Amino acid sequence: MNDTRGVECLWGNPINYPQCPHGPTLLFGKYVEEGLKKFYACSACRDRKLCRFYLKYGQELSKSQKHMWELENKKFTQRYVHQELYIRFNKFKIESVAKRSYCHNCEKLIFNSEKDKHTDHEITENLTDYQMHHPTELLRPLENAKKEAQYLFSKKSTEDIINMLLKLGAKQILCIGTPRIHEYIIEHCTNKISSLLLDFDGRFHNFFGPLDYCWYNLFNHHFFNKDAINVFKDFLTQNEGKDTYLICDPPFGGRLEPISFTIKTIFDLHKKLNKHVCNDNFFLKIMFIFPYFMEHIMREKSNPSHVTGGLRDLKMSDYKVDYDNHLLFISEKHGRKQGSPVRIFTNIPLNLLELPSADGYKFCQDCAKWVSSENKHCKKCKECTSKDGRTYKHCNICKRCVKPTWKHCRICKRCMLEKHTCGSMLNIKGRCFNCDKLGKSQ
Repeated sequence: MNDTRGVECLWGNPINYPQCPHGPTLLFGKYVEEGLKKFYACSACRDRKLCRFYLKYGQELSKSQKHMWELENKKFTQRYVHQELYIRFNKFKIESVAKRSYCHNCEKLIFNSEKDKHTDHEITENLTDYQMHHPTELLRPLENAKKEAQYLFSKKSTEDIINMLLKLGAKQILCIGTPRIHEYIIEHCTNKISSLLLDFDGRFHNFFGPLDYCWYNLFNHHFFNKDAINVFKDFLTQNEGKDTYLICDPPFGGRLEPISFTIKTIFDLHKKLNKHVCNDNFFLKIMFIFPYFMEHIMREKSNPSHVTGGLRDLKMSDYKVDYDNHLLFISEKHGRKQGSPVRIFTNIPLNLLELPSADGYKFCQDCAKWVSSENKHCKKCKECTSKDGRTYKHCNICKRCVKPTWKHCRICKRCMLEKHTCGSMLNIKGRCFNCDKLGKSQ
């Protein structure tokens, strides 16, 4: 599980680890001359400037440190009192549009009579009913790449994913970091689907009730409000757990080891709470949103070889997930030439995950799955081989399909870009393509 920074996230349940304001910390390891140096650090923040918690493995916090962190934790969780904020939301709904505002500095809804307390703040006035029920279009996206970077599904992708879920017969959707999906279900599908949003963005306290939203940290499966745990468990047992789906859109820069542990924890809890034999209806169906080019990292880091569940065994769908506020993750004319590189990884049988034919997706009879328009079935590889949005070509020497811009190099003994330096034969994992060992081939 080594990464390029030489830091490991050690696989394990963080429930008994020391806590920072963002819940249980994670156990990390870093190789130094003396060996593996273990330490606890924040699960959510990848920068010590954002959360300074640090504790060497085997040491304990002093009494003064414990007291200090208890105060920090209490201060953080008291930023949002869910019940009070939701009562305020309901009062706002009966007010006229002219009397409704939102203060982005204070992260709360405010009445006109309160605006004199927010004179130097950024305020959105005259909130419409639409804005009140679509906070993702009102709130400023969080953009700290080392904490809570927030990218939001496009309207098209939101509708496409909902249509997939409806065709699958989904009845309960657990939305982890997918507020656009949650909003859409509340607005259009409440008679068919129930939804629960788990999200790290505490601003949603202002707009969703305690039965619709839980303030949550994906990296340690931590609920900031203790009552929310019961809401979560009750949701998993709706309809006896049948036709329950989990859709997760994680921060792409976050550690995959704890995310995989969380997904496995939820999967196992769903099975335990419903006490059913696993079958097509009762196991928890997962849709994990992730870039295709990070798939190898997901396979390597998502769990140890002896642990089942989590992310490692999810299969990649060809569907390209678009975002509103990320130029690389979009298929429109201003985005990436081959379309968004973000895909759906899932344990749903790919022959059942029907992709929108209006966008060129088609069903491959040989692969028994839906594939993108540019993905051509290779009779020699016996599969649809494209991953990046281009049509791959088969190399008879390599005996596999390769990218269309690659050509077989007799010196390197494999397909490479036509313009390359021969002898530099490291693949994306830092291993030799010939011997599969770390370092360059000779």
